[in-house]
Amino acid sequence: MVYLFIKQYYKSTIIGLLILWLSLSGSKSLIPGRMLNIPYLDKMGHFVMYMFFSAILLLDSCRWQTSRNLRYIILLIPLFFGALMEILQMTTTTRKAECMDMAANIGGIVAGILLAHIALKILERFRSSQTDHS
Repeated sequence: MVYLFIKQYYKSTIIGLLILWLSLSGSKSLIPGRMLNIPYLDKMGHFVMYMFFSAILLLDSCRWQTSRNLRYIILLIPLFFGALMEILQMTTTTRKAECMDMAANIGGIVAGILLAHIALKILERFRSSQTDHS
């Protein structure tokens, strides 16, 4: 059972570990010398990472024989994970927790749901066109 879970969710797990590392490592190690002085770059990073995290998590869960409601309950994982990362950032000296980071996380999760739905529609059309030509 554990092997099947790891096999099914390895992409989501890798993204989660990447978010964990990025959230808890020092910002100086990520952007040395502030060479990227783009306003709200941090918030854009939160948005993009949580968008991919939730989209991949949702796409990974679509392979299981689960109900649609359970798939959306699974999306609570990135929400709680993001909140946990903000809480853990309060305990570090190199990072700080911000409400806007959590807002960017939530926006990314919503965008990830939309991205996953678009990807599923494209895959459905591609598969149906493949069966029509066979």
